[in-house]
Amino acid sequence: MKILVLGDIHGRSFWKDAVEKHFDECDRIIFLGDYLDEYPDEGITRNQSKENFKEIIDLKSNNPDKVILLLGNHCMHYIDRNFSRSTRYSSSNSWDYKEMFASHKSFFKLAHEEVINDKKYLFTHAGLMNSWVERNKDIIGELTVEHLNNLLETGRGVSALSDVSKYRTWIGEKSGSILWSDLQEKIKDYDISTGKIYVDEDSIVDGYDYQIFGHTRLKNKAIINEYWACLDCKAAFILNENGELIETKEEENEKVKDDKEQ
Repeated sequence: MKILVLGDIHGRSFWKDAVEKHFDECDRIIFLGDYLDEYPDEGITRNQSKENFKEIIDLKSNNPDKVILLLGNHCMHYIDRNFSRSTRYSSSNSWDYKEMFASHKSFFKLAHEEVINDKKYLFTHAGLMNSWVERNKDIIGELTVEHLNNLLETGRGVSALSDVSKYRTWIGEKSGSILWSDLQEKIKDYDISTGKIYVDEDSIVDGYDYQIFGHTRLKNKAIINEYWACLDCKAAFILNENGELIETKEEENEKVKDDKEQ
């Protein structure tokens, strides 16, 4: 099993070269969500963002079993009006986006799992926190991908998905949902002299050996440790047969080029 993993899109086109070059060698292509609501400092127009999203939908349509499209917080505010609205919400394009999500509802889900060499991997947009699961245990039930995806079907489920942590709002919870959990929630401490990250145990989830997510914007490179990986860094990664996450070379070159142009 070899998987191409693509971090937050936000109108970016880095995924195209990665898919073209690695399509045949990969068994699965997983997008971690947030396809829209581009960053102003990256020079992407709303029209470009919308057209980019259409191409991703076409890729899924042509490869329904191979391509996995996860939902992010910048997706859900176009899907359900009761979901917390994120920054950069596009009022001018909102009706188009709502229609695109509604007409392709079956294409998207909240969580996905894969097993590589008996190691169980969980893919979500923002990562799963034990305290969030425990707080919403009566809604989620047994922790399974199926039960997480079923949260989309009820008002209580969408409410649980709207949970934001204290790191993003002063009235927030200890931890955010699989669409809102901030990177800071997952880090207990950081040694500035060595660069070593000490992981918060709340982010080490029973039933899964490893988590892969995006959501928290990283300037230069991904954060990858023995428990989880945050990949929101404008790059594509290969999760290989040995369970190693490797940034694809062409994306490193494109990222450098993008940074220079900015």
